[in-house]
Amino acid sequence: MEKGKFISFEGIEGVGKSTTIFEVEKFLIQKNIQVYRTREPGGTEFGEKIRDLLLSKESIIPVDSELLLLFAIRYQHIKEVIEPKLNSGIWVLCDRFIDASFAYQGYGKKVNLEKIELLVENFTRKIIPDLTFFFNLSYDLAKKRFPESKTKDRFENLDDKFFEDVYLGYLELLKKNPDRIKNIDSKRNKEEVLKQITDVIMDCFKIK
Repeated sequence: MEKGKFISFEGIEGVGKSTTIFEVEKFLIQKNIQVYRTREPGGTEFGEKIRDLLLSKESIIPVDSELLLLFAIRYQHIKEVIEPKLNSGIWVLCDRFIDASFAYQGYGKKVNLEKIELLVENFTRKIIPDLTFFFNLSYDLAKKRFPESKTKDRFENLDDKFFEDVYLGYLELLKKNPDRIKNIDSKRNKEEVLKQITDVIMDCFKIK
């Protein structure tokens, strides 16, 4: 049996990732591809409980502890969900994966990137996305899209400088991984953003 494909979606808050993933899932189902949609942090019962802790505004978590918790969630997610699905021929669409750790904890919170690389090497079971879409939208534009009625979580409450550094971090990751990470112009409307993604998927995986 051919393994499933693993596709991750990355970007700062307010870029339209989550909405677009639903549409990508529909597109693949129409192509008779089995798909499983998931997210990080989370993806398992254990991961969702720790996600709540990580996102709570009441939580006071040193950045190294935060990083270790994220990789504990990720390891469980890979072992319990991602790897078995891929081995069963199911395509996995994941809202954030390892690039988020580099962007948020590395470039954003200034954790040494080598620490993160060590965790990737030892706690991801060599599972790396076949394809990653970076929703490229500057923080100035992204924050205008943030719903005023939504209560901000612990990360969303961080300052502008943090998110600007995260955005610049994603740009660095894009430069370092041009074969895997594809730039998506998220200034465009929803239909055009989706088309950029589906065109890349069709070309990359030879889907008709």
